[in-house]
Amino acid sequence: MNKHIFVSVLVFAAVVLSAVTSCTKDSKNIKDQKVAVLLPDDAIVNRWALDKKNLEAVMGKYGFNATFYTAPETEEGAAKQVEQMKTAIEGGAKYLVVTAIDHKKINESGLLAKNPDVKVVCHDRLILDNPNIAYISSADTKEIGHVQALYLLNHFHSSGASSMTIEILAGPDTDINAKDYYDGAMALLKSYIDDGDLVIKSGKKDYAQVKADSWTIADGKRAMKNRLATYDLGDCPDMILAANDNLAQGAIEALEEAGFIDMPIITGQDNTVMAQNNIKLLRQAMTIDKNLTDMAYNTAMIINCLMAGAPVQSSHSISAGSVSIPVFYSKNALITIDSL
Repeated sequence: MNKHIFVSVLVFAAVVLSAVTSCTKDSKNIKDQKVAVLLPDDAIVNRWALDKKNLEAVMGKYGFNATFYTAPETEEGAAKQVEQMKTAIEGGAKYLVVTAIDHKKINESGLLAKNPDVKVVCHDRLILDNPNIAYISSADTKEIGHVQALYLLNHFHSSGASSMTIEILAGPDTDINAKDYYDGAMALLKSYIDDGDLVIKSGKKDYAQVKADSWTIADGKRAMKNRLATYDLGDCPDMILAANDNLAQGAIEALEEAGFIDMPIITGQDNTVMAQNNIKLLRQAMTIDKNLTDMAYNTAMIINCLMAGAPVQSSHSISAGSVSIPVFYSKNALITIDSL
């Protein structure tokens, strides 16, 4: 992409889903087959409550015999999720829907390799380097980072400034999506940073330097305070690439505590109520809605087809380390003050 071309309109292309229409099976047989759904709880990121609600609703419509498990997004929660998976498999679940708290812990457990007859669908988050994953139902994670970066670049170009300062707040490496968001954004930002058009005063640029310990607001705040320590008193970045709404909120709180009233241009993701309020108050510039209803529908549709033994056609796949996994993307939307 020519970095000197000004893009005046942000477009989030909706990915056309491949044909997973109606895979049917005798309702009695469906109800006899057990499905386990393993999700993070909503203590840190409240969107997981909505995912659970959506999945419960659509799986209820299909008549699935589904059991839901949740665990906190902590190291202890990751271990608990592995135990929940073991309990579900031992209880006869042949279909697993998994949003991994820590994909590495699941791989280390060897549970999926020991139970190759269990069909696994990753919901939102990929389990990397595991050949036992059947499908992924998610958003285009690299595209999310791409759009966040494009929003910042549009602001930079429209400002007429010769250069601007920017800082990066990325998500933790326990969430495989976090690196994708970063990579998608840096595909656009890197040339600007390398040429000095966008200046990172903290010097923190590589993913290993900018990843947070968790998705918590507290960790976002801690990271932002760390970045501000490299700025002169009364000075702050012009723009902040925050990977999600919690990290954006953490940045806002750190900036407010430092005495700033007018906020930099701050990105986000998840379209939380908190982010919507921040956008209305001009504290956050944008967020991204991943259409969790779509995602839940795609997940349940895949499970239904697997139960029916019907082909699940997808024109997209993700290279998951050493394996390639078919993926179904939900639609995404850019949310700004103009759309609230």
